[in-house]
Amino acid sequence: MKKISVIAISLILTACLAHDVQAQLERERVVHNRPVELTFPTSRHINLNTTEPLSAGELYYSIMHAFGTVENGITDFWGLDQGANIRFSLEYGFTDRFSVFTARSSMDKVYDLGFRYLYLQQMTGGGSPVSAGVVLTAGLMTDDYSFLDQSYSFSERNQLSISLPVSRKFNDKFSLLVVPMAAAFSRTNPFLRIEDPLDTDEVFAGIGLGSRYKLNNRTSVTIQYVPSYRFENETTNQNIALGLDFETGGHVFQIFFTTSRALNDAYLLAASNGRIDDYAFRFGFNINRSFVIRE
Repeated sequence: MKKISVIAISLILTACLAHDVQAQLERERVVHNRPVELTFPTSRHINLNTTEPLSAGELYYSIMHAFGTVENGITDFWGLDQGANIRFSLEYGFTDRFSVFTARSSMDKVYDLGFRYLYLQQMTGGGSPVSAGVVLTAGLMTDDYSFLDQSYSFSERNQLSISLPVSRKFNDKFSLLVVPMAAAFSRTNPFLRIEDPLDTDEVFAGIGLGSRYKLNNRTSVTIQYVPSYRFENETTNQNIALGLDFETGGHVFQIFFTTSRALNDAYLLAASNGRIDDYAFRFGFNINRSFVIRE
């Protein structure tokens, strides 16, 4: 009788353990099908918008810099003496997919207001193979144009840009970013940073390309290429940038060389670019930081 009891208890325990193990395996499979994170370390890849969303209640700020060209060498300390175009931005996540930002750039004293929405997210165990989002930005130039023969009204100082970033994280080291972009200006002028000899309202479009390769857990090599097309003049502008990302605690530092002084989306498409063979490229860096404001 004792033997029968022992055998019965053993069978019950075995059945229970098998059920627990099976349940754990099922949960393990569910966990594997989760969103891909940290395709890029921040919302910005040099200048381009990424698909990296903010969490609900997260506040993100960045300080972006681009100095003068290096062509004069030590005479103006490889462009650092020429002064920097600086862009300050603040972004807040209302949900895990939707955030609103505001920014100010020193070049032409442009104020930006916009939103970012992630409508597709790459998954690890099936589902979407890419992440995709939309970034819409409205800007206002506030610089003093009294030196021009013609005055600028409020309605002639506006600009609008849209970016549609799509990214894929292929493995722990390599990520790729494709960003169709367009920008429209209510008016341009040859005296401004947007060089338009026709002095008309302009529309620009382009496809930004970016990639990231991790050298180790905290350092990555980054590349950016943005060819843009100007419809009125039927000309093509090209931006090229090469940089390094350093992740240190809660900060992400980005240093790079770029052919453009522009930092905001509309100017990235519309502003002039230097030629690498003429040493008309410049040093720049970004400082990125996130805070959890609300759990």
